[in-house]
Amino acid sequence: MKQPLFPFPSAAASPAQVEEYLDTATRLFKSQQCLYDEANKLSPQKVVDGLQQRKIYLDARILNLPRRQSAHSQLAHTLAERIYPDLADHHPSAAIIRYDNDVLALRRAVREHRERDAADAKEAKEAKKVKDWSLRVLTQGPWDEPHDAVSYKGAPALPMPVDLSDMQSLIPFFNHLSHDGTDQDLLPGGQEGQEPLYGVHLLEYEKGVLYSDGRLDLCKKVVGPHNIAALMTALRTNTFTRHFLLGNNVIGPAGARAIADFVKDFPERMETWYLAGNCIDAESLRSLVNAWVNSSTVTNIWLKRNPLGPTAADDLFRLITQAPNLRTLDLDQTELGDGGVARLFELLADHIPDHDKLPLKHIYLNACGLGPKSMASISAYLSQPNCSLESLYMSLNPIGSSLPLLTPGLTLNTSLERLTLASTGVTDTATLPLLTALSPHPTLRVLDLGRAYATPDLSQRYNYLTDALTEPLCAFLRSNPSLLYLALHETALTPFGPSFLPSSLQRTTNPRPPSFDAASNLSGLAALYHEVATHPSLVYFSAKSIFPLHVCGQDRKEYGWLAKIVRGCARERLEANVRSKYGVDYGTFLAKEKRFVVSPRYVRFIDSVYRNRDAGAARRGEKRLEKWWGDEGVLEEVRMAGLQHGVQEGA
Repeated sequence: MKQPLFPFPSAAASPAQVEEYLDTATRLFKSQQCLYDEANKLSPQKVVDGLQQRKIYLDARILNLPRRQSAHSQLAHTLAERIYPDLADHHPSAAIIRYDNDVLALRRAVREHRERDAADAKEAKEAKKVKDWSLRVLTQGPWDEPHDAVSYKGAPALPMPVDLSDMQSLIPFFNHLSHDGTDQDLLPGGQEGQEPLYGVHLLEYEKGVLYSDGRLDLCKKVVGPHNIAALMTALRTNTFTRHFLLGNNVIGPAGARAIADFVKDFPERMETWYLAGNCIDAESLRSLVNAWVNSSTVTNIWLKRNPLGPTAADDLFRLITQAPNLRTLDLDQTELGDGGVARLFELLADHIPDHDKLPLKHIYLNACGLGPKSMASISAYLSQPNCSLESLYMSLNPIGSSLPLLTPGLTLNTSLERLTLASTGVTDTATLPLLTALSPHPTLRVLDLGRAYATPDLSQRYNYLTDALTEPLCAFLRSNPSLLYLALHETALTPFGPSFLPSSLQRTTNPRPPSFDAASNLSGLAALYHEVATHPSLVYFSAKSIFPLHVCGQDRKEYGWLAKIVRGCARERLEANVRSKYGVDYGTFLAKEKRFVVSPRYVRFIDSVYRNRDAGAARRGEKRLEKWWGDEGVLEEVRMAGLQHGVQEGA
């Protein structure tokens, strides 16, 4: 039988043995309580995070300290009186109640740390098992839609798990705003700095940043429903802020109404509203739309991860058609569903024939549940002669075999520059009509048929494209000489195709693309790299076969040298095109300019040092980004605050 970590004195123990136990238990409790308090200061309400930051563990012997309602309650009372003598003198039960609560907290921290370690170990084991994305795509294979259904409702629109901020931590920044503060007006508690990579001047408080370009950044600082009114009041006297970044602040319906009231009173203040992850529902959206449509200044609205639902389609239509200068609308992961998106684009398709071109240029529909209904309605919109849409982001959707329904609109479209379809479960059969419709396309610059990082988290399906698409993909590249970006990522195209034999080619280290003739049967990724190596404009191409050479029956010694040369020639062309277009080396392009190929340049106005710091820490293994909510009660508190605010307004 396993012995307890910290055994209690036996019934036959001498007074000296009992005293020794009590002394040891007292020292143990005090030392671990000190570590707990330090960790809690580092990470309030998330003690395990603080313990991990300090790289320490609480002593597991804490689990066996006596409790007041146990067989060893007398020991617990004695310990409580020794640890909290002042409380014991104040009230007979005060010390034992405090002791019991603290022991519970310590035990909870020990167990949660163990659970975190177990989860991390499991994750590491899975990561080792699934070495890279290639194995994930290979394991899935072509998406079997009839037997592996994915919901058309869209991924759940939940914010990242957070804890609400107390008002005290926000006051310094709110005071700065209320005094019409800029990034230069330093008040107590503020600190000047520069935004990494871009060098933009900023002024940072404990919670809140102002940048010299007019961005206000409170992303992930969790203003919440109780403090949002104070923030909007502070902004009433601030004329500096132009871009409002409040991502993942769970302000809820009460917060949406506070923002709507601000916009009604100051319609020309803000150009950008970044409200991702704020528990805004369809009813809350309506109040925001009623305000935004009267603003000629608002140009970019970001609503990702808010549970708008399909009933929001009509209000979104009003927003798109009535906001005079709205050019960007982000609806990623908003639970619109296939039906909601279909309704929105049916309304838009009916609207634009008899009206001027809409100002909307970029729409984000990732993880919305797109399927056959939305593909058909989006196609109808794209086919209109005065369609002005430039960017259509539709990754992480169960599109699959529905993709051909989009192609009639693409064939007639003359405005689209960016089309993303990463992790949409498409196969050769669905993709061939797409490539045909886009060969050529007058304006297309970006096509993403690759893999999205969030595929497993959002329960979506990878694309699976094979050698059957080699020639259609090559034809697509040849027919679109102005294309800048093509992503396939991990793909089922083989390195050289099924029947290519390099034996007739003389092995060489000369970095020049070999001259292939029709008899060589060059196929697979090598054929695509060969096209990239002569493309006049392409600056980014990503493709990796999920099949190693030996799996394809191709010896590495016989084929490896040629694969290296073909890839090298393609890379040389990409680098040359980057130098010609941007005047920078390829590393600088990847770090700074590549994002503006895939996205419009004014995505800079939603850049947040808070989001970037967390993402960077996660990449370095210094921080774990929580993805799933526990039983914190935060979401229920946000919901109740919204209901209470609604009752007060109706009174």
